Amino acid sequence: MVQATIRYEGQRGLDAALSRLAALGRSPRPIFKAIANYGESSTRLRFERQRGPDGSAWKPSRRVQKSGGQTLVKSRRLLRSITNAYGDTYAAWGSNVAYARIHQQGGEINRAPYSTRIRLRTDARGNLVRQPGNRNLAVFARDSHKRARTSWHEVRAYKIRMPARPFLGVNREDLWAMGRLTVQAIQAAEGGGGAR
Repeated sequence: MVQATIRYEGQRGLDAALSRLAALGRSPRPIFKAIANYGESSTRLRFERQRGPDGSAWKPSRRVQKSGGQTLVKSRRLLRSITNAYGDTYAAWGSNVAYARIHQQGGEINRAPYSTRIRLRTDARGNLVRQPGNRNLAVFARDSHKRARTSWHEVRAYKIRMPARPFLGVNREDLWAMGRLTVQAIQAAEGGGGAR
């Protein structure tokens, strides 16, 4: 037999529990704080796993294909920028880095044409200094190098296609965890403890 039992342990205890639940209902900030913290942690975990909210793997960047490592974490700036905010009516998390959107959604970056100055090192005779491993490549000169050849070059307009590498989002596992956090906050309010 399956049964549910309700025990009444006095009006004072019931009133106190209902009062705590009502307070949580008027100001659910502890619930939204827990959800915002969870959302931030879940997003950071996606960088570690290199997967989007739907579980699909991110396309490796060219740098990763060449040298190894992880996509979107070379300088860790985007990862470090993930923060959260919460209040009585909301939970939010995300990044304020300007390039976060293009990585999240993918798209095309149109680069305008520009001119650039190139300085190459020369020897005492004015010949270009060549790289030791490849005689076809010259050595770039810093502004401090006295012997150098300077030339200006025009770079035409070009496009960069960025694949979407979504890191923000909520999946079923996240919804389940957020529901669990909400239930824990309600149970804590019922029992007299604070929401964690």
